[in-house]
Order: sequence, then C-alpha cells, then structure tokens
Amino acid sequence: MRIVLVHDDFTQLGGAESLFATIASIWPQAPIYTSLVNWEKIPKSIDRKRVRVSWMQKIPFASKFYKLLLPLYPLAFESFIFDNFDIVLSSTTRFAKSIITKPETIHICYINSTPRFLWDSDIKKEYLPKVARIIFNPILLWLKRWDKISSSRVDYYIANSQNVKKSFADLGFYNPPKIHNWKLKKLNYFLIVTRLVKWKKIDIAIKVAASLKFELLIVGDGPDRSRLQKLAKKLDANVKFLGKILPEELRDLYRNSQVLIVTQQEDFGIASVEAQACGLPVIAYSRGGQGEIIKDKSTGVFFTKQSEGSLQDAILVASRLKWSVSACRKNSLKFSQAEFVNQIKKQVNFYAKSS
Repeated sequence: MRIVLVHDDFTQLGGAESLFATIASIWPQAPIYTSLVNWEKIPKSIDRKRVRVSWMQKIPFASKFYKLLLPLYPLAFESFIFDNFDIVLSSTTRFAKSIITKPETIHICYINSTPRFLWDSDIKKEYLPKVARIIFNPILLWLKRWDKISSSRVDYYIANSQNVKKSFADLGFYNPPKIHNWKLKKLNYFLIVTRLVKWKKIDIAIKVAASLKFELLIVGDGPDRSRLQKLAKKLDANVKFLGKILPEELRDLYRNSQVLIVTQQEDFGIASVEAQACGLPVIAYSRGGQGEIIKDKSTGVFFTKQSEGSLQDAILVASRLKWSVSACRKNSLKFSQAEFVNQIKKQVNFYAKSS
C-alpha cells in the first residue's frame, strides 16, 4: 500500500525527531510532509530529498520564530493533499494529526503527547512570555477548540505510553560498563539529560545540588541555559553545563553517575530508559509516563511535587537503597528499538487490514 509520513516540524532536534527518524527508516521510500524545517535539525539518517515542506517555509526567519507562528500551523497541515496515498502515518506532539484525508485513506497517528502549551496552564506560562500569552490568548482558545475537533480526523491512534504504549532506546549501545571510568566515578556526580526549557523545572535540581553539596552535570542545551547558569553561579552550586555531547560521552556519563534526575513531567522519558540500560537508577517526578518506565525502589525513586523539598527527600531515600545494575538493565529491555520497530509495523499492518 502507498504510505506517506507526516511530522510536526523540524525546528529542534530532540526525542520526537529521533523517534520519527526510526519510523522513517521502516518505510524508506515514503515521502515525508512537514510544516517547517530548519535543515540543520533534521536527523542525519533522513534523506532530505524525501521532505516536502508547507508554504510556511517561505516566511522569512520562520524556523527561528516558529512559536510566534502558532495560528498558521492548522492552515499549513490542512493544505496538504494526500489523495494518492492509501495510508498516512503522522507523528506528533502538536499539530500533524490535523491533516485532512479522503474517507478511503487510512490515517494512523503516532502521538507522543497532546500540545502541552494548550492544555497545561503551568506549561503555557513557560512556553510563552506573559505579554505574548495576553496577545495570543484568543488564538490559544481557538487552537484548543481546533485541536479537539481536528483530533477526531484520525482513524487510529498509537500512543507512546499508556499515559498518553511504548517508545524505544538503543539498548545495544546503552549498556552497563565492563570497567568503570574511575576518573568520572570518583566525582560522585548526579546527572540530568534534557533540553533546557523553563517548564522542565531544572532549577529545583540546581537548588538541591547547592543545598546538599553534590556535583551536578547537565547534558543538553536550550533557551533556559543562560538563566540556569546564572542561578547556579548565584547559589555557588557545583553544576557543570556540558551542552550537546557525543553519544559515547553520554553513555560514559550514564555508566559512572550516582543517579539520573528527571524533574519534568514526561509522556515518555527516553533518558530514563537509556540510564537504566546502563545500570543507572533514576530519581523522577512521578507525574506522566515515568511510572511505566521506572520501578519504584527497584530501579528508581519517585518524588511527588516539583519542589526542592520533595526532590531532596527522594535523593535521601535513594541514598539508603542498594541498587542492582542487572535489575535496572532488565527493566529497560522492554523499550528496545527492535521491539519498537516490530510493534509499530504490526500495528500499522493490523489497521491497514482491518479497514
């Protein structure tokens, strides 16, 4: 059957883009439609010749100021025509599910999450500055109604966790060490791996690091980096911002850390899977999909509030527990890339045959 793939946009390179790259590798001949592209942000495994971009690409500086173009995304996705395809497989955290297809075309949507900035008031505050929220408020209300209506256009949903079924990690690559890097190991550091944006509440980990006097290494980059660096300096916290690093370097950090800290609500947290695959326990905020990834008191510890006190209590609990590398590794295996590919192919074939 003729299949086409649709993705929200390529304006940043994160977990959703890595996941989509795997989906794209399953159907290497399928064209890829998207609203907007920063060509430096497309995963290297995706052939650029496959990518079809909407008219939004013609707007000057669109890939840089994409948040200000929120009202245009519905129009961009609704402008695509998929009459020559039997199956449309969209991958989304925001708007790609809103495409319009003919009744005989099967639309399957792999949904990473709902648009947080529309449905979560706290995240909305972090996503847009106050002035922009005031100006955009009528538009955001319209987008909520549009998101609810357009979601009914999908014939079948595949979700990446029971909280929003499965995502994946490269568990052949991320694995426990045979020999520790003792130069790293003796630092007794804690680790954060995430994109640096305000709604992820990384600041509470910095404050706890300052309070408990442990070294915190932060991997990742993003618009909140400058603020977080200033906070760490102000508190005289032992925090190092490593930015974007090579996978081999990240694996080494997982293997030799005391624990991975996750301060944000995630529908699925790929870093938690990678960490456990390397034998590392995780301390995570309990809301979201982390409950499906981590076994409390076995492969990690949960904290219930995004506060310094709650995180600090979880760290103290974790310090009293004895962690098993093999238990962490075993728990991660259900999220392998091979299992992900197998499951999504099975789901798409099932829906295609049943329609």
